Amino acid sequence: MKTPKVLLIYPPNQLNPTETARPDGSLGPLYLAAALERAGIEADILDASVGTDQDTLEDTFYKGIPQQNGLIRIGMPDERIREVIAKGGYNVVGVHSNFTPQTRMALLVAKIAKEVNPEMLVISGGVNARNMPERFLSNGLVDVICTTEGEKIIVRLIEKWAKGESIDDVSGTLFMHNGRVMGNPVQSGDTSMDLDELPIPAWHKSPLKKYAKILSPHGDVVLEEKMMYAPIMTSRGCPFKCAYCHISKEREFKEDIGNLRVKSVPRVIKEIETLKSLGVQKIYFEDDSLLAKKARVKEIFTYLLNAGLRIADVNGVNLVHFLVRNKLTGKLDTDEDYLRLLCDAGFDQIVFPIESGSQRILDKYSTGKLHLPTMDIIEMIRIASRVGITCPVNMMIGFPDETEEELMKSVEYAKRAVDAGAKYCSFFIPIPFPGCQLYDYAIQKGHLDPNFDPDTMNWHRPVLKNTVISPERVLELREWAWRTVNPPAYVAERLKKNIGNRWDSTNPATPAP
Repeated sequence: MKTPKVLLIYPPNQLNPTETARPDGSLGPLYLAAALERAGIEADILDASVGTDQDTLEDTFYKGIPQQNGLIRIGMPDERIREVIAKGGYNVVGVHSNFTPQTRMALLVAKIAKEVNPEMLVISGGVNARNMPERFLSNGLVDVICTTEGEKIIVRLIEKWAKGESIDDVSGTLFMHNGRVMGNPVQSGDTSMDLDELPIPAWHKSPLKKYAKILSPHGDVVLEEKMMYAPIMTSRGCPFKCAYCHISKEREFKEDIGNLRVKSVPRVIKEIETLKSLGVQKIYFEDDSLLAKKARVKEIFTYLLNAGLRIADVNGVNLVHFLVRNKLTGKLDTDEDYLRLLCDAGFDQIVFPIESGSQRILDKYSTGKLHLPTMDIIEMIRIASRVGITCPVNMMIGFPDETEEELMKSVEYAKRAVDAGAKYCSFFIPIPFPGCQLYDYAIQKGHLDPNFDPDTMNWHRPVLKNTVISPERVLELREWAWRTVNPPAYVAERLKKNIGNRWDSTNPATPAP
């Protein structure tokens, strides 16, 4: 009988030179650590992008190292990761892999773990790992992959391993056998349909004080003053299944983990109180569709206000939830009262994911979640701006069968949005990440080489080929659209922020902001 000691690792990060560096921020390892802790299994967390208490940010997060692939690596050096694993006496390492562009870093951590101890049990999970099993398992660096939400599965895996039993029959896992990837299907009960069953995330094991110094909880969100912040998820899944999102495939699972599931308000309040007890002052909501149930959201945000906490931002919203049916006209109007509540709760910025100015593109790739003829999103932007919410806009251009005429509709709509009060518009290029329907479509239609390089999978550059608009033309139009649609002051500010690096469409290492 072995005594397991587990280290769950967020790998170092690699990013384009002009990207905003930030810690991973995903809650997965925090839930896994809490599940293991609840089962009596010792588990620690290492965010290798910032290091331990013995590592300075200057030696990790702020020490960018150029790589041959044109990306910049941030985080702990290999030898320091190796030292933490060895000195900690760990015999199980869990490697987090949600993001395809970080595949190289995830496998690097697995390699280091095996170098420390060839008998180390190395587990990986996350959307990316479970959808690229050959890459993770074929080199012998990863022993097993969890294929769904892992709070229950990782406990069963480690308990069987500790007893010296085979782990090849654990449901919801993939492994290599005789040179082939084998797996056990997810069984009913492997995941928690009732999210209140989940343990409280192990925020106490997270380097919150280091994050507070970085001030970047997610993407381009930058806090104006140093304060303790933390991520929270009050729900999982989404009502929609956009082709470029992992939820599009998860809606096909035996247990539909892509379907919107919400925690009860008392459970959310309990999590908020936990964060407050740790000194957290601002919360970043990692929900994919936070605002879907208005009455619930109002109750949560009212509690937040009374508790003295503020909101940093949210990962995902759907604009349909800002609408309300007019009882007199029957038309959909902007729910101004709801927007005011969000603003009062600290939502001073909400990114509006319009995605496309072409209804055909929205219907085919975005679940038709917006119906532009009957939803006045431009008026919504005006109202949001009036109540005090800054609302940047996201557009996506370069879908496989998108015509230049359709792309120009997005540019024109973006211009209208900026003229109505949107601070700026970001133009993203659809990326067929493994684990989404767009990936399957791209492989089937010959738009992506099955042996693609994960390092290139970035929202700022096209990886699709054989498209109606050539990749070179998409880049050209993207640069033109970004400079044409956005206010000159914003363009100048972004270029200055990017340390004077002018975006060059021929150089993937310097994407447009």
